[in-house]
Amino acid sequence: MKIRFKQDRANLIKLLESPNIKKRLQVLDKLNGVKERETLRILIKLLEDESWIMRERAANKLAQYGNQVVPRLELLLKKGYWYTRAAACLALGEIASPNSFEAIIELLLQDDNPTVIKEACNALSKLLQKEAGECAIKIHEFTSDTGRTERFLAVIETNNPDLFLMIKELQRHE
Repeated sequence: MKIRFKQDRANLIKLLESPNIKKRLQVLDKLNGVKERETLRILIKLLEDESWIMRERAANKLAQYGNQVVPRLELLLKKGYWYTRAAACLALGEIASPNSFEAIIELLLQDDNPTVIKEACNALSKLLQKEAGECAIKIHEFTSDTGRTERFLAVIETNNPDLFLMIKELQRHE
């Protein structure tokens, strides 16, 4: 099914705002017929949806666009509801771009929502697994500020012991 955004925009928006989650998921699955720019706009907006399944699906679809959506996702880490920040972390984790390292670290240092912290830890873990070498350099640069480093490591150790061990291992091999 090819969706023409300009012609079907009103219906598409109406369906995406429907309380019927099944209809909304069907529309989300058919977004590949919409122009890329409009698709990205819709998917970013869906990260603010109240339904976790919608946010999760949108995050996974956004991840397919790779580095081109990283700046937009990083903006979402700084604003909005906790669930929007968590969904942005989910997408960033799937993309696993070293470009998002600093933004994820800042979020870990500043956010106090447990779900956001969990998703940020997961994103950082995926990033370290994919780009260990580049992350080791970034961790070394980051650890020059002792106060921030201690807080960062405390948050990681509390929320994701496996990730904490990965980071300590990277630090040991510097």
